Amino acid sequence: MAGTTTHPDAFRKKVSDLVRTDLATAAVLAFRTSGNANARGTVVATLPLANPVGAAASSSGLLTFTAPTSDTNAAGGTIATATFDITSAGTTVVHCTVGTSGDAINITSGGLVVTAGDTVSCSALTYQSMP
Repeated sequence: MAGTTTHPDAFRKKVSDLVRTDLATAAVLAFRTSGNANARGTVVATLPLANPVGAAASSSGLLTFTAPTSDTNAAGGTIATATFDITSAGTTVVHCTVGTSGDAINITSGGLVVTAGDTVSCSALTYQSMP
């Protein structure tokens, strides 16, 4: 029998604030060709995150990022996943899938295929911890 697991908002806020704290210094949003949290794929574009990445999470655990800095010289490739990484430690904090709609991160202009040398930017970014 399948079931559903949920968490109270106060716990979700703790998790989102922990993500914010872990990403506080020298963090990036890296768009990748593939991979998972333990085996990251090839980088397509790297967008530096602000320090701190945004304000504390809302009471429901929604973390709203300050808009990342654009990558003005992307490596290129087809975006399939993304990681939020602490660059100084080489550690992935969050891994997610990327698509054009209904995904963890949705690319709304320019598409998923990036040509080497392109500029990749992000105007709005949020993170919501587990339900």
